[in-house]
Amino acid sequence: MTRSREPGRRELNKADKQRRIYAAALELFSRHGYSTVTTQEVADLAEVGTGTLFRYARSKGELLCMVANEEFRAMVETVPDTGDPVDDLVTLCEPLLVALDRQPENIAAYHRETLFGEPGPHRAEAQRILEELRELIAVVLAGHSDSSTTEDSLAGPAQTVFDVLYMTIVRCGVERSPASNSRAALTEQVRHVLYGVLPPAATESA
Repeated sequence: MTRSREPGRRELNKADKQRRIYAAALELFSRHGYSTVTTQEVADLAEVGTGTLFRYARSKGELLCMVANEEFRAMVETVPDTGDPVDDLVTLCEPLLVALDRQPENIAAYHRETLFGEPGPHRAEAQRILEELRELIAVVLAGHSDSSTTEDSLAGPAQTVFDVLYMTIVRCGVERSPASNSRAALTEQVRHVLYGVLPPAATESA
């Protein structure tokens, strides 16, 4: 009986430590921004040692990915259906816009850690989430195309739209743009990439 209960207690203890680390990192990153928070501060708030902390996240970048992944995973769980492709694509990025509103610096740091951070499970999951976001963009585009257009045939355009969407949000984070302008900037850039940058009159006179 003792042997059968002991693994359960260990798992509960492990889950509790992970929950405390996640909550502490979320609070500190949201309040102060990525650059000023230290892993020691996260460990102290979570009431664990730094050695324990690094068993759950190997670096500060992995901590950020762990926290952000929980929020950004919502992007790839449903496909928006507003009836308008621009609105669908902007709605798809809603979790990123919410994070941008809360702490712009963290968006830029998440992008940097996803691309250039140390290997780790949370970074790998961040990359999977972004890859799934690209795939959902193709789904959205296919939904607003004729019935003969497949998602596979839209992989290239979806990559272009993803680049515009994601880099517009990252740029707003780097520039510390107010969130009220970020949504408008994202909508404008998506409209450009879907419908072109020249107004109809300019196109006709060319």
